[in-house]
Amino acid sequence: MNSNRKIFKYKNFNYINKFLKSFGLKSFNSNSKVKKYVNFFELGNIVFHLKEEKNKKSKLPDYLKDVKKDTSIITFNLNDLSRLHWLALSRKALNILEIGSGYSTVIFADACNILSYYFKKKEKLRLEKKFHIYSLEESKKFLKITKKRIPKDYSKYVSLIRAKHKIIYYKGKYASKCLNVPNISPDFVYLDGPSQYFQKKNLDGFNFNSIARFPMSADLLMLEYFFEPGAVIIVDGRTSNARFLRHHFKRNWKYFHDEKGDIHFFELNEKPLGIYNKRKMKFCLNK
Repeated sequence: MNSNRKIFKYKNFNYINKFLKSFGLKSFNSNSKVKKYVNFFELGNIVFHLKEEKNKKSKLPDYLKDVKKDTSIITFNLNDLSRLHWLALSRKALNILEIGSGYSTVIFADACNILSYYFKKKEKLRLEKKFHIYSLEESKKFLKITKKRIPKDYSKYVSLIRAKHKIIYYKGKYASKCLNVPNISPDFVYLDGPSQYFQKKNLDGFNFNSIARFPMSADLLMLEYFFEPGAVIIVDGRTSNARFLRHHFKRNWKYFHDEKGDIHFFELNEKPLGIYNKRKMKFCLNK
């Protein structure tokens, strides 16, 4: 997929980085700016592979689409996907933890492919894989769909994991917990799962399995002190969950809510833990 794309014709990443800096989080609420971004990276070539799923529209009314269990395939939002692609490239994401797989998995894989092409040098960093996505998916069906979408030459960047979740108490409040989170220290987290339909079992008479409930993942709270300074968390929608995280986080997280784009942005704004974390921050974020 590299050979015919203009993005791989540059001498180094500097020209690409200059283009990336002309965008911000809110830029992707503008269709004209998204078009400019898509054209530069020729993301149409990537989206083309997703077309077979694009036309399978949900039969649910709009007000129920995000809260009612649905067997149809959800169409993608090019603005959202472009924003994620931009974030992953801008921050030179080394390890991405994606909770909830989908079209985003393919877009992240493309960003990893670009970064891998321009940064072949092995940095002295404490991680097992560089430019890699660990994607957790609650649904066996959608895990298969995601796997089918990923181009063969991108599969080396993705570890697809069938996620198992349970209802727990987190400081006396109901929440969900993933039982098989990968043993990594991600510098980039995309929270878009699980849904409220991850299981039918009750905890003291409570479950999430209703259109009146909100998904409420506590995984990132349990992992909080294992995140390194400079780590970023993107929460897609899930405003109640984002508020839950913000209320319970203890470290110095910088927070931004783009209401129009319906995303929540957390960045761990602390001094480096030591030489290796400092090295990682310098590589990913420069200054």
